[in-house]
This record gives sequence, C-alpha cells and structure tokens, in this order.
Amino acid sequence: MDNEHKDQNQKPVSGVSVGLTSRLFVVRASVLALIFVLLLGFLVYRIAYIQVVNGEEYRTGAIEQYTHELTIEAKRGEITDRNGTVIATTVTVQNCFISPADISDTAQRDLIVSGLSSILGVDKEIIETKCGKTSSKYQIIKKDLTEDEETRVRSFIADNGLTSVVCLEESSKRYYPYGSFACHVLGFTGADNTGLQGLEYTYNEYLSGTDGRVVKATDADGNEIPYDYESYIDAINGYTIVSTLDWTIQSIVEKYVGQAYDETLPTGTVTAIIMDVNTGEVLALANAPAFDLNNYGTLCSSYQALYDAYEGTDEGKAAYRTELLYDMWSNFAVSSTYEPGSTFKMVTGAIALENGCITKADTFVCTGKYVIAGVPIKCHVYGKTPHGTQSFAQAIKNSCNPAFIQISQKIGADLFLEFFDLFGYTEKIGSDFLGEASSIYSSSLGVVDLATAAFGQGFKVTPIQHLRAVCAVANGGYLVTPHLVSKIADSDGNVIKTIDYGTARQVVSQSTCDIILEALVNSTKNACVNGYNVVSKTGTSQKLDTADENDYVLSCVTFAPAEDPQIAILVLVDDPQNTESALYGSSIAAPIVSNVLTEVLPYLGILPTGSGADTVTIKDYRGTDVDTASYVIEQLGLKVCVKGTGSTVVDQLPRSGVELDIETGIVVLYTDTGSTSEMVVMPDLSRMSPSKVTEALASRKLNLSVSGIYNDSYTNCYVYSQSVAAGELVAPGTVIYVEFRYDEDIE
Repeated sequence: MDNEHKDQNQKPVSGVSVGLTSRLFVVRASVLALIFVLLLGFLVYRIAYIQVVNGEEYRTGAIEQYTHELTIEAKRGEITDRNGTVIATTVTVQNCFISPADISDTAQRDLIVSGLSSILGVDKEIIETKCGKTSSKYQIIKKDLTEDEETRVRSFIADNGLTSVVCLEESSKRYYPYGSFACHVLGFTGADNTGLQGLEYTYNEYLSGTDGRVVKATDADGNEIPYDYESYIDAINGYTIVSTLDWTIQSIVEKYVGQAYDETLPTGTVTAIIMDVNTGEVLALANAPAFDLNNYGTLCSSYQALYDAYEGTDEGKAAYRTELLYDMWSNFAVSSTYEPGSTFKMVTGAIALENGCITKADTFVCTGKYVIAGVPIKCHVYGKTPHGTQSFAQAIKNSCNPAFIQISQKIGADLFLEFFDLFGYTEKIGSDFLGEASSIYSSSLGVVDLATAAFGQGFKVTPIQHLRAVCAVANGGYLVTPHLVSKIADSDGNVIKTIDYGTARQVVSQSTCDIILEALVNSTKNACVNGYNVVSKTGTSQKLDTADENDYVLSCVTFAPAEDPQIAILVLVDDPQNTESALYGSSIAAPIVSNVLTEVLPYLGILPTGSGADTVTIKDYRGTDVDTASYVIEQLGLKVCVKGTGSTVVDQLPRSGVELDIETGIVVLYTDTGSTSEMVVMPDLSRMSPSKVTEALASRKLNLSVSGIYNDSYTNCYVYSQSVAAGELVAPGTVIYVEFRYDEDIE
C-alpha cells in the first residue's frame, strides 16, 4: 500500500515542468535581449556622441598622438633711423641640440659629453643630465653659437658619425650693429626676443610678428612616417619701426657727451637731447655712461668700478649688481628729475610778458641780493659788482635772480601755477618714452617758494618735460609732444601707421616769444657757433636733496638758428667732480652745446647767418706749376709759402678739401721731396688769447681752425685745448685745431 500510495502521490508532472521552463527561458531571453538592446543603444549613443558631439576633440587628440608640431619663428622687425639706417635688426644664429633617444650606447654618450663640453664650454654634468633623458629627441645644449663654435660642432658631427644625434638648428638673435648707439632709446630684448627696455618694449607688439608652424605625421618615437598629413602656416614677420633719430646727429651728440663725461667725471650722468621745435621729433638723445646693447647684462666700466668697490656680503653684492644694471639701463632724460635752475627763467619771463605783468621796458634793480619775507636770496654776482638797474632783456641775459624774484611778485602764485600747468610741467609727456618719471612740485606757493621757483629751484621736472616747455618759447608759443617714432612700415616699406602727436595747445603768443629770443641771441659765448646766431640760456641748480651743498646740475638750452629756430638742444651735467672751470652751466654745459652744433648745423643744411670768419676750401695743387698755384691761392686771399727749389708742386699742406680762414690761412707748397722733411715745434697755446694764438701759429706758418666762437673784442677768452700737444714736431701748413672758451660769470 505504501508503494501504491507512493505511486499515487508521484503523478507525472512533465507538462508543468516544461511549461515553467519554457516561460523562464523566455523571460531570461527577453531580459538578456533588453540588456543587449540597451547596451547596443548606449553603444550607438556613445559612438554618435563621440563622433558628432566630441568628434573634433577626439580627432585632435588622435592627430596629436601621431603628429609633431614645429614652430616657425617670426623674424622680429627692424628699427631704423629717420633716413633708413638700420640700428636694430635680427640675425640668424645656430643652436646646438642633441637627441638622447638616438644615442646608441655608453661610449657614444661619453663621446658626446666630452666633445660638446670641450667645444662649447658647457659643464659636462649639464650635458650628461640631458643625455639621460632617453625618451627625448630634443635637448638644447647651447644657443647662439659663435662662428668658430659652429664650425667645430659641424666637424665633430661629421668626424664621429653623429648626424642624427648631435644637431644644429637655425634660430634668430637681436643684434645692434652699432653696439651702444642710442642704447637708452632703443632698449633691448630678452632671450625669447621679447622687448624689455626702450623702443623694443614700447613697440613690441608691432616688432614681434606672429610665429608660423608646421605639423607632420610621426611614429611613437617621433620619426616621420609616410602618412599623408601635413599642415603649414607661414610666419608673419614683425613691422619696421622708423624712429625720429638721425644716425649722424646721434653719433655727434654721443661723441661729445662721452667726452664730457670722461673729462668731468660726474657722480650722475651727462645727458643731451636734440629736438625739432616745431614737431617734437627727437633727433638725438644720449646719456653717458652708455652700455653695449649686444651685451646688456655686462656693466660698463664706470658701473663696474662701483660694483668692484662694494664691500658687503655676497648676497648683498648680487643684489647691488642688479640695482646697478637697472640704473645703467635707465634713460635719465625721462626717468630722472632735476631742478632746471636759470634755464627756467625763459618760462617765468614768458608768463610775465604774456599776462602783462611786465613789459620789456620795465626795469629791475640788483644790489647783489634780495630779501623777501626776511629771507635773503643772493645773486650769482654777490660779492662782486651787482647788476644795478636792468631792463628785462638785460635781466634775463645776466641771469639775475633778484630781478626774477621781483618779476615773480608781479605774477603772483595763482597765475604762476596756472601757467606752470599750461607749459606741461604737471603732466607726463605721454608719448613713446619708457619709464617716464612724474614731476615733483607743490600745488601752493608761499612768497619765498614763488621767489625761488621763478629761477627754477624748489621743484623738479624731467629733462624732456623741460625741453618741451622751453621749445614753446622757440616755436611761437606752441606746446608740442616730444616723441621717438615717426611711422611703422611693413617689410616692403609700405607705411601702415603714421605717428603724429600734433600740437597740444598754444601757451603764449609769438610776440612774447620774440622778446625773449631777441634778448638771448648769442648771450652765452661758450654755447655760440662760428658763423651762426643762436639763442641760449644756461642753468646752475643746486641739488637741495643731497647732503653736499656743492652738488650742482649744470645745464644749457640752445635754439638754432636764432632767426628762425628749427632745433633745440638741452645739455645737463649732473654733479661734475673733475673740472678746473667754475661750476656754472655756462662753463661746463655750454661748450658741449657749441661743439655739437658746430657739426650739426652744417649737416642739417642750415646756412650761416652770423659774423663768423670767412673761409675758403683748398683744392689739390699737386702737379701744378708752382707759380700758377701760388697765383691762384693768393687770389683766394690766402698766404703762400713755397718750400724747395723745384718748379712743380709735389706736395702741399693743408691737403685739398680743408677750409682755411681767409685772414690767417696759409698754404705751404713743396716743390721737391727734400723740402717735405722740414718741421717746426708746436708752441704751448694754453690760456692764450685769440690774438696771441694767431701770432704764435702764423710765425711758424701753421694754420688755425677754431671751435667755440672767439673775438678779440671779447674779454676773458682763452685757449681750452689744442689738437697738437706742445713740444711736438709738426710740418708747416698743418691745421691746428684750437678750442676757445670764456670765463663767463653767468649761471
């Protein structure tokens, strides 16, 4: 029964099991199908998303994995002077690099380290470190190779089969053809050819250009592969900056500024600016000491001497060197301020005349000093003969402080400050000068402050600010904007931008200017130029912010020609130490002006209009019958001296092309070779008057050429220098160049 019962309880269930299994299979299959569909859908979505939405990103990433990009460096634009002379350019140089990934073994590595260290002077440890970067194909060893280094590296590569391991590549480097020429104006670039100072910085956007690039397909090791993919974008070179500088004028200014620095050894600088009074274009700007633009990280000799004298810690010495470098690079004509002294009297006079505070007929009394609000202020002639009663023209020519104190009282503080602003002293120039300093002045003036301000003390301005202001007196009263660049051009010479600052405003009238200009014609003898009339005013300003009461800035401003001023020159010498002359602008700064303008005015084609000596240019008489040559020379008004017994001129002194004074000039004609050996002893001309010099040279049949105006009717005129030292032997007919100066008792 149990079995039966058991059998009964175990009825067949196959139909039910099959049904359940079938349904379970369907459910599972459906779930799997759904999952598959969802996965497939997600996959399709991702593919679509990657291809459509992020397609560009992934395409770029893929390209980056099998491409290599090379930069095509844009050539930095040139800087030229106003006549097209290139004063800053870019030259091609070679860089040396290695490919560590291609170094075959230790022996080759040691060879590279040893060889390149010896040739290029690079420390072995540095090269070894770069050789160790085995995944790299580009490690710079040295940039800007010299010609000798380049030649030796090429030989090293060829001799040792290192073509793909040690390589040279072309690069560019900023180069200044004239070294220190206009160094404080041009500035310089850094290692990446980006402007850091001067015009290089100010106009960096125009000079830089835009780099190009080449993109090529490469394998995982950086080698090019035969894949049809390459992209090339041309570099766009920088523009040319055409400066307002004139190469010749700048060179002349630098020569005399440098000489003055070496002679006077100032604690500060010697600075000179020449500017077109009508346009504000700066024709020359120089500071001494100068530095080499191609080695701007090297201190010039005067700054190196300061560095060598430093006695502090090594850390302090390093900081001091950096300080000296920045000081050496500074353009003192715009970055420093000074008290302009008596040169400011032109401005004070213009304010008073323009506003009717005085007339040119008014008189002013000088007793040697003037007491205002209980404070005595001395004239520069204090202790000597006072100026007495003077007209305005006499007062400004005499540079009389008491007279200008009286003029300032008539002007008043409010009107003075109003015109101080109108003349541009309260604002920066705002053109293309880098590092321009702000002026230092008071917005209110007491009676004593006003008195000292009238003769240029008690406030500080930049040299370029002051030159801008006084040029308004030279051009009819118009305030122009000094600037250094006239236009910007592309590589084909097409002008893309013209720089024109125009005229800011008219400050005073032409009639006011005429009174001042007329009063100052040839007023400073040491600033005068033979054959020309010039307008000059000197300044001797005490530096009130230093401990030494004998610290002075000596300056001179001159306009030329006086009949119609075209250019202005400002020269200042900051605290000269080595000078036997009196510490006056007339004795220190004015002669620099004379020397510069003696060369600049003829160069500019400005014809002489003054009462200078008449001259004649000597021709070549060699090979000419001696009697004929003598007759021709005498007809020119010159004297003739024949040496020898021959009938034909075999030599002559001076040579052809030399200019001689008609009154004193002599031409020596040699008629045989024996006569050319005769020599005379050069006399000592120091401190001689013009008449004594003429007599001494004429007796030895030597010619005189004068720099610095001279006239026997002037007193206190003496020889400052002579081109041939006393005691030397010299041939008759030789031209002796003599510089005359005056002992002028003018500030």
